[in-house]
Amino acid sequence: MDVPLPTRLFSLREANALVEVLREEFTRARGLRDQLVSVQQKLAEAGHAIQGPEVQVDDGAPPAVQKLQARAVGVVGRLRDLLREVSELGVEVKAADGLVDFRSKLHGRTVYLCWKYGEERVAFWHELEQGFAGRQPLPADGDFVGDLLH
Repeated sequence: MDVPLPTRLFSLREANALVEVLREEFTRARGLRDQLVSVQQKLAEAGHAIQGPEVQVDDGAPPAVQKLQARAVGVVGRLRDLLREVSELGVEVKAADGLVDFRSKLHGRTVYLCWKYGEERVAFWHELEQGFAGRQPLPADGDFVGDLLH
């Protein structure tokens, strides 16, 4: 049984300290995603397109298709494991290709610090209900407070 992790609050310094780890993990995730897209294309060309996020081996399919399906199952499993490991850092993964939010406190209210793959550091934040579209540059008076370091 998976026990949900407690919600962690990050200071800006703590969030930025994780950027290099996140960059490495999402570089791996992007490689896995590319492998999966390649396998999906081959399966579609063989008339056995993957339907939905659940991938499984069809015992009635030709051996070549079963081999591709098994490869897809393996890639999806590795991708899920990687994203779970990233989540265990306390961040909220919003997109498998590298979008995460860090819960923080700004002026006494809970908000998200936001980082996207390719960005050098955490430079944006948004309200909890706003999402990526509501991203704003960090305010000059932004004292983002975390649980551990301030």
